[in-house]
Amino acid sequence: MEKKLTIKDYLKSLGPGAIMAAAIIGPGTVTTASTQGANYGYESLWLILLACVIAYFFQEPGARIALGCKTDVMTGIRSHLGKGWAVFLYIVVLVGSLAFQAGNLSGASMALEYLVPGTTNLFWAVVVSVFALIIVLLKKYNIIENVNQLLILLMVAAFVITALTCKADPGKLVTEGFAFKIPGGNATLALSLLATTVTPNLVLGYSAFLKKKYSEGSTGDVTTLIKTNKFGLGFNMVVTFLITASIIICSGTLLHPQGIQITSAGEMAQQLVPILGRFAGVFFSFGLFAAAFSSVIYQISLHSMLLPKAFGLDEDDNAKHNIAITLIVFIVPVILVALLGGSPTQLIITAQALNGVALPLVFILCWVLCNKKDFMGEYKNNLRQNVIFGIVTLLTLLFALNTIINSVLPKIFG
Repeated sequence: MEKKLTIKDYLKSLGPGAIMAAAIIGPGTVTTASTQGANYGYESLWLILLACVIAYFFQEPGARIALGCKTDVMTGIRSHLGKGWAVFLYIVVLVGSLAFQAGNLSGASMALEYLVPGTTNLFWAVVVSVFALIIVLLKKYNIIENVNQLLILLMVAAFVITALTCKADPGKLVTEGFAFKIPGGNATLALSLLATTVTPNLVLGYSAFLKKKYSEGSTGDVTTLIKTNKFGLGFNMVVTFLITASIIICSGTLLHPQGIQITSAGEMAQQLVPILGRFAGVFFSFGLFAAAFSSVIYQISLHSMLLPKAFGLDEDDNAKHNIAITLIVFIVPVILVALLGGSPTQLIITAQALNGVALPLVFILCWVLCNKKDFMGEYKNNLRQNVIFGIVTLLTLLFALNTIINSVLPKIFG
């Protein structure tokens, strides 16, 4: 007889999904959502909803693999699809992580500079990195989970409250936000919004964090755990939509009608002050800091889990290679911030392009893996899951082609 689930069971499942939501909503997402709202009003709201739906179905196999198969996606790719694929995938994720981490540090520093005038970007980049490293080195999954849940709550409070003060027209939110048209007819910018929400490391990270959580003493019926964690993931993707939509609504309501153009989340905070008062800039900056700091923690904690799985090495946290990769992800982005003057925009754009090209490959590898009976057993994809995976894989292929045509080829052929 199947156990009757309680509210407590569902609440316990929110942690891993919260880590992924916190990882998705970084400074890149805040900046892209701010500029989309300022440029095109509410037209991007349906794209954010689509991106969050794709992100859910991309990560969902992680629950079946971690809880049902008692392993993780990277290990499955290495053991059932080939060592070369696992190593290649890890290198792509690592390169993207180093670039995005520089952006995360810049975003956190930008917010703290606004809150504490007279300080420098590099100073805060070092401080934020050190604090994130300390949290990771405590080597307690529940600490990472609890910190990320707290940061998600801070983001909800900061961005949603700021959006509510804007007094947006509900009718326009629906008619303009869900007209299902490409904002400004600019497919490249529209797809950049998808790129900040769906990244190659999502399913790898989700399965690795789930495995870590349930290997540290949390137990229960497998079917129940999969069901509740799917709920937790879905709930957190709804929260991801709510936070990102709030940013678009805020900039779409206040900046778009006045034709105010912005290029960063820091500029967004500054533009809110003359319209709503300093409190709005402070609230927005707190949200930006929470988004950046949660992403910094995620990137530092991720690689000591993925590296040994990709290369078939010792998974002990104290193994030399795991300590080394943690320090690399800690140090290199700080150096990048110092060298690039705290504004690694081009680096992040390049990383987004790399992610865009790699994303369909990750989808295809995961799709193949989820159909291997000898690996998945009873948790193998059913027809409905295969249809959904096929649709989202097609969407990511279109994104990759757009990235190659509009970003990669022009740079090669000048």
